[in-house]
Amino acid sequence: MREHHSIPIRTPQKVELLAIRAGSRDCLGLQSILIHTNWLVHWVADAHEALLFIADHPVPVLVCPEDLPDATWSNLLASAQELPNPPKVLVYSDRADQDLGSEVLHAGGYELLSTPLQRDEVLRAISLACRTWREEIRGQVLYAAAMTA
Repeated sequence: MREHHSIPIRTPQKVELLAIRAGSRDCLGLQSILIHTNWLVHWVADAHEALLFIADHPVPVLVCPEDLPDATWSNLLASAQELPNPPKVLVYSDRADQDLGSEVLHAGGYELLSTPLQRDEVLRAISLACRTWREEIRGQVLYAAAMTA
C-alpha cells in the first residue's frame, strides 16, 4: 500500500496596514480604494491610537493624512520610528509639492501621496512600502542568525 504524505500548502498572508481615519473626504477616497483589495486594513482615529496599535501589532505600512487631529505627521513618524520594526509611513496631502515631499522623505517617511488620491498610485506605494518593510525584516533576521552561528 502506498503511503500518502501531507504536503503543507503555504497560503499567502494577508497584507496588513494601518490607516488613520481623519474624517476628510480624502479619507473616504482612501477607504474606497482599499476596500477593493485583499489587504487587511485596520482603521484608527488619530496618531495616539495609531501608536498604541503598532506598539502591540507591528504592521508594514501606516497611511496618514498630513493633518491629524492630535499630532503632526512628523511627530507621528518620529514616534513610530522609535518602535521595533516601525512601519513605512505614507503621508497624503492636498498640498503635495516638492518641498513637502522632501520633508517627508528627510524625516524618514516612505512617500508623499497627493490628493485627490489616485487608485494606482496608492496601490503601488503601499505594495512597494510593504515589500521594502518585509525585506528589511528578513535582513534583520538573517543578520541575527549569522551573528549567532
